[in-house]
Amino acid sequence: MHKNVMQPETNNPPPSSPSLQFPNLGNVITTDDVSQKGTGSYKADYVNWCRTMHLLHDHAPGWQFHLTYYVDNSHVWKAPNGTAYVLGYFTGPNGERTPDFPQAIMDNRNNAIAYEKVSARDLTDSHRRCLCTAAAAHFGLAWQLWAREEVENPMRDSAPAASTPAAKIDGIADKDQPLSKEDREDCLGLIQQLSPEGLQSFLTAFRGHFCLSDSAKVAPALTSVKHRNWVIKTLKNHV
Repeated sequence: MHKNVMQPETNNPPPSSPSLQFPNLGNVITTDDVSQKGTGSYKADYVNWCRTMHLLHDHAPGWQFHLTYYVDNSHVWKAPNGTAYVLGYFTGPNGERTPDFPQAIMDNRNNAIAYEKVSARDLTDSHRRCLCTAAAAHFGLAWQLWAREEVENPMRDSAPAASTPAAKIDGIADKDQPLSKEDREDCLGLIQQLSPEGLQSFLTAFRGHFCLSDSAKVAPALTSVKHRNWVIKTLKNHV
């Protein structure tokens, strides 16, 4: 007579569910999709946010971008040091959801903005930035462009290339020495990145500081080291 033998219990975990598959858009962009911003050694390639949305509609239909709400029901989050950021994510047509992707809210010089000073323009600009960086992170869209940027800051432009100094003129003070072509283009590139309001206030301040008439063109007047030093020191006040 055979006795029933109880099989020993095992601690094997149940099979895990398969990982969610997100769209792979790593090879979607072409040279026609790429634009450039800045001039001289500050020139950088990028894909416009509107074209990014168009590519998502074509190659990832049903996937939508969102910003996560903060505790006060706004889209702006507060970092421990008091600066601001947003969290973006995508949802798919079948209920899929990507992880949250953080994006610092930055000024035109890529410095994080204080939470209390975030404007509507800052928020909308950061929404577009987060859309593009999250699409690159989760779907690989335009990863080729981001791969050339530094890892810790995906919005930072390429580092300025070393420029050839302009020939120094004897008998002229250092501050009055002429700018090299590269340095002048770099300054103009930074100025062009200002918002319309910031640009207007910057031009007014430049004319006042260097005693130019109200209708004087600023670009032709940007010729010496003192102009470049003033631009670098003052630009942050006109974001």
